[in-house]
Amino acid sequence: MLVITYAAVLILVVLNFSPIMHGLGWFVSLFKPFWIGIAIAFILHRPCMLIERYMRQSIFKNSSPRLIRGLAVVMTYLLTLLLLIVVTLFIVPQLIDSIQLFISNIGTYVDNMQGLINQAANLIKVADVDLSSLINQVFESIKQLSGNFGGLLSGIIGVTAGVAGFLANLLISLIFSIYLLADKERVLGNCKTVCQTYLPPGMYRSVVYVYEVTTDTFNKYVYGQLTEAVILGVLCFIGMLIFNFEYPLMISTLIGITALLPLVGAYIGGSIALLVLLMISPIQALWFIVFLVILQQIEGNIIYPRVVGSSLGLPGIWVLLAAIVGSGLAGPLGILLGVPIAAVLYILLKNDVHQKEAEEGL
Repeated sequence: MLVITYAAVLILVVLNFSPIMHGLGWFVSLFKPFWIGIAIAFILHRPCMLIERYMRQSIFKNSSPRLIRGLAVVMTYLLTLLLLIVVTLFIVPQLIDSIQLFISNIGTYVDNMQGLINQAANLIKVADVDLSSLINQVFESIKQLSGNFGGLLSGIIGVTAGVAGFLANLLISLIFSIYLLADKERVLGNCKTVCQTYLPPGMYRSVVYVYEVTTDTFNKYVYGQLTEAVILGVLCFIGMLIFNFEYPLMISTLIGITALLPLVGAYIGGSIALLVLLMISPIQALWFIVFLVILQQIEGNIIYPRVVGSSLGLPGIWVLLAAIVGSGLAGPLGILLGVPIAAVLYILLKNDVHQKEAEEGL
């Protein structure tokens, strides 16, 4: 009966795989504020603990632990808000100015690129490619898509509704993350009690072990990649100012954002920056690639290990494979989450292999 039941359920799942996955996706999306709140609390957990530890060792030595925790949570969110305000007021306007300046000069850059393409076409003896006509076709297609007033109006309404829904979800997520940071011991204690009550001892130990490996790996990944992205972006900006490259803030921001992807992120951003600088000056683009490769080697081999510490311990080929599979499954979010998930599986498998080798005396 067990075999027949298992076979029937398996056949049912296989025949209705797409509707079942759609239903699971819908069910998970219902808890979107919950997942966002966990992500916010996870990112702010370490700064909050540092602030709380400093308060316990200084002016609030004899104060109530709950008071110290509450003040630490408030200080963490205030500092985060202050950082966002600084970025919005000082970096974003300059970034917008750089993008607007680039767009205003796009005609000259397209002509430069057209000349390079014609020279390359003459060199390899093929027909010339009219880059301007290709770009004009793209803009004409965009104009045709946006020319329908009814479609534009419905699009504005949809965007407005989406923004309102996003703000509502963000507010709920912030409230939930504050609750998690303020009372994380009780939340984790309740989860531990439930698991210990309903799970066998062996399975309970396995769950705790997987939880510890997962949190440790995600901690290294989140703080490591954020630190690396900031360091690489700042160093790139300073170097571009020293060597007088064009659009230093725009390109450095692009390099820092793409550096969130381990191993290949900075080079993806560098490829995009190469295309931008190639339209301005091929010589400048060549020197920028040399500068970026040297900077990446210095940052990856000297600065990053000293500031961040050990990496995820995942071989480079598996990082690339995890990013590719993650992008195919969930797009940009899959790229960001695919690498730490693959690292967790890699560590669990490696430790299990070592344990079995030790048990067998190998």
